[in-house]
Amino acid sequence: MDVIDIKKVIESCHLNFLIGSGASKNFLETLKGVEEALDSLEKRKGLSEKQTDEKLLKLIEVSIKYFYFKKCIEKNTELLGVTDDSNETLNNYTNLLSALHTILAKRTTNLVSKQVNLFTTNMDVFLDIALEKLNYAYNDGFSGRMNTKFSTENFHNIINKVSSYYEYQSATPLFNLFKLHGSLNWKYNKEKDTIQYDNQLESTKKLSQIKFNDSDLLACFDNEGDFLGLDKIYKEAEEKDFSKVEKNIDEFLEEYNNLIMVNPNKEKFEETTLKLSYYELLRMYSNNIEKENSVLFVTGFSFADEHIRTITLRVAKSNPTLLIVIFAFNEVDRDNYKALLNLSEYNNIIVLTKDNGNYSFGEVYNSIFKEILKDLQISPSENKTTNTSESSSENKAEDGK
Repeated sequence: MDVIDIKKVIESCHLNFLIGSGASKNFLETLKGVEEALDSLEKRKGLSEKQTDEKLLKLIEVSIKYFYFKKCIEKNTELLGVTDDSNETLNNYTNLLSALHTILAKRTTNLVSKQVNLFTTNMDVFLDIALEKLNYAYNDGFSGRMNTKFSTENFHNIINKVSSYYEYQSATPLFNLFKLHGSLNWKYNKEKDTIQYDNQLESTKKLSQIKFNDSDLLACFDNEGDFLGLDKIYKEAEEKDFSKVEKNIDEFLEEYNNLIMVNPNKEKFEETTLKLSYYELLRMYSNNIEKENSVLFVTGFSFADEHIRTITLRVAKSNPTLLIVIFAFNEVDRDNYKALLNLSEYNNIIVLTKDNGNYSFGEVYNSIFKEILKDLQISPSENKTTNTSESSSENKAEDGK
């Protein structure tokens, strides 16, 4: 499958993207051992019947989550102040979104909508900030301005552009942003039992104010990011003076639990009081790729998530009109996909690798979608300028509804 083939698919199919942590890894780290660590702690793997001290287990929990917070979460606050093109990872997102906006705007068929579904397991705010920076119309499930409220019902909305004189209506390119594992800009209102919008990442900022010295916590991972094992860590915890950090530990866990996100462990849906929203988002993922003549582009996502992998393969088998295109970072990843997904059983799942290079998130744009723009005879710089201007007027019309 080459650029021309992908262009033909895009012109006639419902567009869906599944974006994983690999898309943000130039800025945020991907930690393979965190899932194993949290899963081991949840199930007490490797611990004897005597290793049950709750204070020590709490110290281990904070050591894991604080490490995860510092490596994968905290830097999101830096993105709030980015107003230029200095962040390469953010540029990768804006480049891809800008190309998709043009592709949608150029669609001439009425058989498929001018919408693209962005499904992501990332809790970071790259997609949110990129869409805001480009001033594109998007739907993230929230309604309201003063008192925002999240509901999956909001994803059924569409936006039309109305001409000033003849009231002619035309569909506006629209991005539907599905945060399958929650997001750092979500917060839970316990009184109203609703998810609300936190555009300043207040919970993340509060967590940043809780400090630990290196000697306060436990080393749970090696230099490669692999989990060291619960038994070994517990023995080291027995040598720590828990009383020195007990207050900070309690404060950190309390604030960490305010983050509306799915922790990276296998029992992720068993531990959250908001699992109904997460299951509803997964249902919408399934429903959208079940549509006739749909395409799902996958980038930066390993399919290690059992829930999403199971749904994707089930739909791939039941919907022969669905095409799944996976951009593998390299040949090693390609082989991993083939083994994990048992691709010999599917003729509608394609794994692409780049000759003499890697399919990083940025390279997916450069090699594929940038070339499609050229085929549409639009330069990338012209594309951004035109799209931003059009979106500005579209959003003004939307605000005036």
